[in-house]
Formats: sequence, C-alpha cells, structure tokens
Amino acid sequence: KLYLPVLVVLLCCSFAGAQSSGVYFTSYPTLTPDAKTVIFSYEGDLWKVDIGTPVAVRLTAMQGEETSPHVSPDGKWLAFSSNQFGNNDVYVMPLAGGEIRQLTYSDAGDQVDSWSWDSRSIYFNSNRYNTFSEYKVSIDGGTAKRLFGNYFNTIHGVVEHPSSGELFFSNTWESNFFSNRKHYKGSYNPDIQSYNPQTKAYKQYTDWIGKDFWTTIDHKGNIYFVSDEGNDEYNLYTFVNGKKTALTQFPSSIKRPFGSANVDKVVFEKDYQLFLDDVASKQTQKLS
Repeated sequence: KLYLPVLVVLLCCSFAGAQSSGVYFTSYPTLTPDAKTVIFSYEGDLWKVDIGTPVAVRLTAMQGEETSPHVSPDGKWLAFSSNQFGNNDVYVMPLAGGEIRQLTYSDAGDQVDSWSWDSRSIYFNSNRYNTFSEYKVSIDGGTAKRLFGNYFNTIHGVVEHPSSGELFFSNTWESNFFSNRKHYKGSYNPDIQSYNPQTKAYKQYTDWIGKDFWTTIDHKGNIYFVSDEGNDEYNLYTFVNGKKTALTQFPSSIKRPFGSANVDKVVFEKDYQLFLDDVASKQTQKLS
C-alpha cells in the first residue's frame, strides 16, 4: 500500500507566465459527477481544478506517470493507471485525498476505461493474454475478471449503460493503437457497438467507414462519442432520436471526451488544451 497525502501545489512559478495563454499538454480529462471539477494528467501527475478558477491542485506525486483518471459515479473515488513499477497498473484513491491503493499487479499494461454505475468496479483494458481485451476489478481488489471470450482479442474502451446494462466498446487495432491516425478509411476502423451480458444481445449503432469511437455515457443514457465523418477531423457526436448527430464542428480534432455522470457537459482535449462542452446550451469553452 502507498500512503501518500494529497499534495497541494499552487501553479505559480512554472504556470504564472503561461496563464495568459493557457497551459499546454494537459491530457486525459475527466469530470466529477456535478461537472464542477476537472481532473487531468499533466507532466506525469494528476491534477484537479474547479471550473472557472485558474489554480490547479496536484493529487499525485508518484514515481511513474499517472494517466486515465476516472471519477466514480458517486463522486467518492478516483481510479487511474500508473507505470511506476514499469508497466501500467490500476490504482484507486479517495477523491478528497488519502490512501492510494494498487488494485492490479499484472506484468502487462492495465489502462483504466471507466466505472460501473454502482461505483464498486473498474473497467480496464489489458494485454495480459492474446493481444488485449477488457477486464473488471473490484474497488476492494482481488482477481480481475475478463469480460469477453478468448476470441475477442481487441476489446477496449468499455463503458456501461446505466439502465440497459449494455457494455459499449471498441474492438479494433485502429482505435486502440492508431487513434491519432487521420484519413484512414477501411475495415479496421471502429464503430459504436455494444454487448449485453445478460441478454447476450449485440448491437451496432454506426456503420461509417471512418472512425466512430471514444464512447462516454451519462446517467440518463445519453451517448457521446467521437467521429471524423463531418470534415475528416474528430468532432463530438451523439444520438438524437437514434440518429447520429454532430455536436461540434471544429476544424481541428478533439480527443478523449468524457461526459459528466449527472450533468449534460463533456470535457475533452483539443489543440493540447482542455475544453468543456455544455450540451444543453451548445456552448464550448476553453478551460484556463
């Protein structure tokens, strides 16, 4: 176990000169359920900042690089991946600060994808067996459970639907290893699809020859994702009455969107900075 207090570091020396133009290379953003706070990765550590304030607080100071933070739907826990022992493992800590616990100990790379809606389990993808697939581990630790069969060797990015129980996922090399590659059109590009473990039903929601991936879902079941269908750049999309609908039309691509659990807001990367999209008002702001 690691006993690490929350380190409160004001961004004054290195960030003071950059505040006028904003800090670059912030990545892997996630939102608290009330959409008031963003947690993100910067220079190998995790930070949090309240929206509307220019001062961030550092949450971790581990030896490795911390990425893929995800806040539990109940707002109490923060899960993330860290490679402080050479490869990524899954860690969890109280969002308010406190003991950091390591949940996985594999010699493979374990990358956090999302939480279950009861805030008791963490979904992550790993290359433990047969390339990579999706797993689930309890917040209390223990043996991780593989979610898909042995022939499903490219599953990743799983998010759970709050009411239907569907597991939305991506299942191609292109969306995992080549997510930044643009303009490729072919059979290895991902679509929005789901599998229901209870009913064994499979659904495919899109059939665009380009990329549809990076799915995130809020507590009402609204599905948000990235697509390059509009202008060959990644933009934010959703489904309106079952129809694929663009929410943004940026000339430069967005990355890694994450929707708040309880509020219609989505945070994402664009141009190496963080942006917040208010779906209801159709307004997007850059976070300073």
